[in-house]
Amino acid sequence: MGKIVINTGGTSGIGLETARFLANKGCKVYELSRRENGTDVAVHIQANVTDENQVRNAVESILRQEGHIDIVINNAGFGISGAIEYTDTEEAIRQFDVNFFGMVRVNRAVLPIMHRQGHGRIINMSSVAAPIAIPFQAYYSASKAAVRTYTLALYS
Repeated sequence: MGKIVINTGGTSGIGLETARFLANKGCKVYELSRRENGTDVAVHIQANVTDENQVRNAVESILRQEGHIDIVINNAGFGISGAIEYTDTEEAIRQFDVNFFGMVRVNRAVLPIMHRQGHGRIINMSSVAAPIAIPFQAYYSASKAAVRTYTLALYS
């Protein structure tokens, strides 16, 4: 396959398994993660999706090294649980900043590149919680619903 892939949140969970699968298919995977250390599955770049400059710098670095970017998979995310009335607003904002706006930042950095190349694929990971809200996970469900509708608009 030989594709160049950016995979956010690639150091654990779905992101790690996605990186492992793509690497086994012959892709060169770059994981963007806020964590200092990466995995042995992908090329690790420490970049927090909540920081626009870190995202832009990481994408530019990959482009300089590889000359193109074929696939972007936005996996970075986390969930918070609790009753709405007891969830701090700051925590809900942080949830959206990672799950939704992190994806937006990455896409804004790669879309011009993909337009110039004339090709590229973006996969934004949502959740079953997007169309069917999960009790006590209102903010997670809402952030994933935002990812889902953003993606629908992106490809309209």
